[in-house]
Amino acid sequence: MQVFKAALRTVLRHPLYLLVYAAFLSLMGVFMASGLSFGGSDAAAFVPYETTFSIIDRDGSDLSQELAAYLRTCGIEAPIEDTRTALQDAVAKGQSSYVLIVPPGFGEALMDAARSDKEAPALQTVYSYYSLEGSLMDQEVNEYLNLAHAYAGLLPHAPQAAVAQAATQAMGTSAQVQTVEWGSANAGSQRFVFYLSWGTYTLFAAIIVSVGMLMGTLNRTDLRRRNLVSPVTPLKYGLQVGAASLLVTVGVWLWTVGVGLAVFHESAAHVSGTGLALMLASSLAFAAIPLAVGCLLGQLGVGEFASNAVGNIAGMAVSFLGGVWVSLDLLDPTMQAIAHFSPAYWYTDALQREADLAAPTLDALMPILGDLGVMLLFAAAIFAVALVVGRMRAQSAEAGGNAGASHA
Repeated sequence: MQVFKAALRTVLRHPLYLLVYAAFLSLMGVFMASGLSFGGSDAAAFVPYETTFSIIDRDGSDLSQELAAYLRTCGIEAPIEDTRTALQDAVAKGQSSYVLIVPPGFGEALMDAARSDKEAPALQTVYSYYSLEGSLMDQEVNEYLNLAHAYAGLLPHAPQAAVAQAATQAMGTSAQVQTVEWGSANAGSQRFVFYLSWGTYTLFAAIIVSVGMLMGTLNRTDLRRRNLVSPVTPLKYGLQVGAASLLVTVGVWLWTVGVGLAVFHESAAHVSGTGLALMLASSLAFAAIPLAVGCLLGQLGVGEFASNAVGNIAGMAVSFLGGVWVSLDLLDPTMQAIAHFSPAYWYTDALQREADLAAPTLDALMPILGDLGVMLLFAAAIFAVALVVGRMRAQSAEAGGNAGASHA
């Protein structure tokens, strides 16, 4: 088992890769899944956002006073002095996100403009471009003034107070907001599902980099030539290297699912026993794909830098096509069609079906088994290419040994 031990030592001599790609990415998945809301009992009720605002009323008309009263119902007022320094400090120091200045005679000017079929006069506003809070409040003000302008035109003999009250009453009318649960019927399990979905990036990056570096090191031309003259047969040599690669893969998989079960055990408890077992099996089947990719990179003889690049880029691309970063429903139909050629699509589909599995009936299990089969076919196809590449490399003149010599 000397080859097996040497292969493991090769991986353990680079602990930073396992620390970054396995540990750090898993913890990142924990933080992201913990901060998401998937509906259910822990979903907060809808509450309109309240902006901190200030208003300087230099008009004092019924319209301006009614406007100020309305703004207090949809925001938090922060009183400020009517001085240039106070206005500058209010926004610069974050005391107020929106400052509204009503000039003298604004109320009468708006009434006259409406009754003479002219545009409403503009107000002076000050808000920071760093945040959308000021823009949100400015939309409320403009909507109120547009309604007041419209009512003043429809009611030419109504006093200014009646027009302002009509605008306030119209602005107070709103549609009822209801939270609708979208997606899975089993909302309680979604944090664990998202964490395992995020694991596509973790598994791809950690396994490809580790296995690719392991096999790339052992397949160096000089080291391979020395191994060919050893008493270990090629079959035993390959089995020991494969066993080391498989052990690294299983270790990364156990860490990934172990962290998920430990942190999101309450979420995982919402999944049936059969569904949870199938979720773990799907995760292990998916881990076989980066294992095959790592074997292929090792047979190609790529270096450590290339393994890192492939692990990161492939991990991010596959995760994106699996709907981890952005839901596939929000993507273009062309991208949705391309996603079917990514193993992560079938993995995330299997996870969602397994999370919703109530009873292990044949109709419910067949789509899940189909997803598992597609993932295993991905792994088998890539591994077959790795075997062909390894065979061709072994017969090259640079490889050494009898096969290479006879080919030369």
